[in-house]
Amino acid sequence: MIYFRNGELHENDVCLDLAQPAFRTGFGFFETICWNGSKACHLDLHLERARNSLAEFCVAEEPLDYEAAIEEVVNANGLLNEFARVNIFFPVETDHTQPIVCAVPFEYVPQRTWTIKPNPHIFLTPLMAHKSTNRMDYLNAWKTAQADGFDDALLQDFEGNVLESSFASLLFKAGDTFIEPKTDFKLPGTACIVASRHIEIDSAVINVAQIDGFDHVYALNSLGGMIPVTAIGCIEFEPDFILADGISAKILELKL
Repeated sequence: MIYFRNGELHENDVCLDLAQPAFRTGFGFFETICWNGSKACHLDLHLERARNSLAEFCVAEEPLDYEAAIEEVVNANGLLNEFARVNIFFPVETDHTQPIVCAVPFEYVPQRTWTIKPNPHIFLTPLMAHKSTNRMDYLNAWKTAQADGFDDALLQDFEGNVLESSFASLLFKAGDTFIEPKTDFKLPGTACIVASRHIEIDSAVINVAQIDGFDHVYALNSLGGMIPVTAIGCIEFEPDFILADGISAKILELKL
């Protein structure tokens, strides 16, 4: 993999100081961005979220022309006209970060559906409001769900209130009303922000015991767009592809 760091392209290995918090504790942040074959989608939203986190934790960001760096990395990896996953990593060393930009192929599957398993292992931390590189709990939840044949895990608090999934924001629909879980323990999803520009989204506490009262459920992230959820545990939902396809086109900035 060819990546960009410190003003130039590198290949394969990334060097981190073993004495610094990025290596020792996973202190840092990252963004996952869709390269749709011609541009980095909603780069402004991703940088705003990352910079909010850096500011909250008093981390200085080394200047970088992200748009130019992303295009250079995508081109160097032979992905300029392909669908790709772009990541910007912000590893923290001595209270500053030198961003790392990388890109790998990603297969976008239109009209994909997900099934989600409620995660039985509860974890809560203020870091859930940030896209932190310390994500062991998320990975474990996803792996447990995958092992049981699901696509992702539903995260919940100690009262059984829905937070998000391991890799996506969740959106629930009852009648004509769209609701996102109201909680301080979830990431402000960029895909959900894009969706809110096209549909009105309310916010409310949603308990796992209430989810069978919804007509449709969707998972939203920057690579998959708006993905209909067909089951949460044993509760099934009809997929709504008409809405999902339209919102996905906005999230992924696709030309229809």
